[in-house]
Amino acid sequence: MTFFDPSNPSDLSLIHSSVRDHEELYDVADKVEYEMIDHFRQRPDMPLYFRSGFENLSSLNRVKVRLIGYSEDSPEDSNANLKEALRRSIGYVVSYILRNYDNTVGAESIRQGQRSISYRGQIPNVNDWPSGWKKYLRNFDDREAQYSI
Repeated sequence: MTFFDPSNPSDLSLIHSSVRDHEELYDVADKVEYEMIDHFRQRPDMPLYFRSGFENLSSLNRVKVRLIGYSEDSPEDSNANLKEALRRSIGYVVSYILRNYDNTVGAESIRQGQRSISYRGQIPNVNDWPSGWKKYLRNFDDREAQYSI
């Protein structure tokens, strides 16, 4: 975990007090950090006259994390303001997930003749996070808008 470490008291203070000793804290924090960084990955757009159909084979058109101040080579050396915004965002989402962790997602148990399938509460992905999770990262978002006609 690069930006959020639940064993650090300053990071732990960003999480709601009722879930600070939750057994799934480290796993959820790790998954949330990965999903959050992955949400901001984007392939830079190329001008229309450069497109040939072989762009995915070129190393010049690689997928980048589109956050202002993010260091691709060593994320630990990213901008201090960005790291603080990521810490706060991760703490916000981790608190939300762990406070609602006992809520089942989808079916809890399905019986199919002699067999049954059980689903335990799953860690929600970016689409299931609360609507305001990007509020700290709004000023760092550098993704290009996707347009279509």
